Amino acid sequence: MTKLMSILAASALAVSVSAVTFAADDKTQDQTSTPRTQQDPARAPADQSKQDQEYLVALKKCDGLQDAAKQKCIDQAKQKYNRM
Repeated sequence: MTKLMSILAASALAVSVSAVTFAADDKTQDQTSTPRTQQDPARAPADQSKQDQEYLVALKKCDGLQDAAKQKCIDQAKQKYNRM
């Protein structure tokens, strides 16, 4: 009977400690998920994204050219899309 009481007491202690730890873990997760007030730099405005896509298309057109013509094409694309 004494062993049974010891096992039950140890189990109750283990459950109470794990419950406290679990509750503390929930609080730290709430802190990390607070919304940021600054705009995410990975998000670009729609018009900027479209301009980036057009710039990449212009650079793809330069891939088929050779040497000086290719460099001139790249320079023109950079100038047109303000990518100096």
